[in-house]
Amino acid sequence: MDAQQLDIDDMPDDMESEESPDGEEPWRPQLPFSSLSNEDFYRVYTNQFDEEISAEDLCDSEELTRLRNYLDKQLSNLQGVVARLANRLQRRLMAQQNRSWDFDLEEGLLDASRLTRVIIDPLHALSFKEEQDMEFRDTVVTLLLDNSGSMRGRPITVAATCADILARTLERCGVKVEILGFTTRAWKGGQSREKWLAAGKPGNPGRLNDLRHIIYKSADTPWRRARRNLGLMMREGLLKENIDGEALIWAHNRLLGRTEQRRILMVISDGAPVDDSTLSVNSGNYLEKHLRQIITDIENRSPVELIAIGIGHDVTRYYKRAVTIVDAEELGGAMTEKLAELFEEKAPTEKPKQSVKLPSRRRLN
Repeated sequence: MDAQQLDIDDMPDDMESEESPDGEEPWRPQLPFSSLSNEDFYRVYTNQFDEEISAEDLCDSEELTRLRNYLDKQLSNLQGVVARLANRLQRRLMAQQNRSWDFDLEEGLLDASRLTRVIIDPLHALSFKEEQDMEFRDTVVTLLLDNSGSMRGRPITVAATCADILARTLERCGVKVEILGFTTRAWKGGQSREKWLAAGKPGNPGRLNDLRHIIYKSADTPWRRARRNLGLMMREGLLKENIDGEALIWAHNRLLGRTEQRRILMVISDGAPVDDSTLSVNSGNYLEKHLRQIITDIENRSPVELIAIGIGHDVTRYYKRAVTIVDAEELGGAMTEKLAELFEEKAPTEKPKQSVKLPSRRRLN
């Protein structure tokens, strides 16, 4: 991603960083695009306490195993239903993979069906074959799961299981899958708020909580090695606040760093962004306004395809391509259907690379 970032020396003079009058150094978040509308209003008081962490680093191996076993027991009945849906998705994807081979090549896989020619005529050269690329083999999918407190209980267990089974299904089809989660490290602001209070409560602090972005499964990690990690969502106290806009930036920018030709981002959430610490000192729609702008930027200017599923929450008012379900039990069907629809569509033409440059971080006045 460094190659896509703007160098600070290339910025106009009026965008150079300056010390704030009160000595504090609130940071502007690293946005996916040069979005002036975001830069005009969205601030981050401090990113000093933000955290991007792998699931296995949040608890020990034994606890992860116990949490995964608990997750499996909770959804023993649902797993069968989701597995059937996933198998149906796999058949639909496989049907598009018109497998064909190029024969009589000088290198590749040995073509055993033509070995008789070598037996008959030892001077006859060996024949090799190579499978042609599938149309959607060069694809990566990111599942971004809301890990907020309102997802506690049935919604988060269903989301974890659906993500787990779909990751396994897509892996069988040659599609890489990344599973991410977003929440905060604390209720009521955590260390970010404490730092703000110690500084005398300077005005307009912007986002005022410590982010926690969790990597449950990276795109290059095989499913069998990462399946335990999803049990972490069952851990007591993990699910807190949800700051969706910056989570979307994070997941989107990880996708931009991938080399796959087609990149798909699916967001699963059960509500609008909420963080009491931030909203208590900013406007009531502060986080929601930021989320809307990020979505608009990605949908209109990014090569990443964005889709959302809302659980009991109308996400169609935010995303162009979205579906809302009433009950968490419907999540497996909604995820498989939407992914199948995406794969049955022709992949969009890649947008120009210059449209996805990232501005460098800078301090606010």
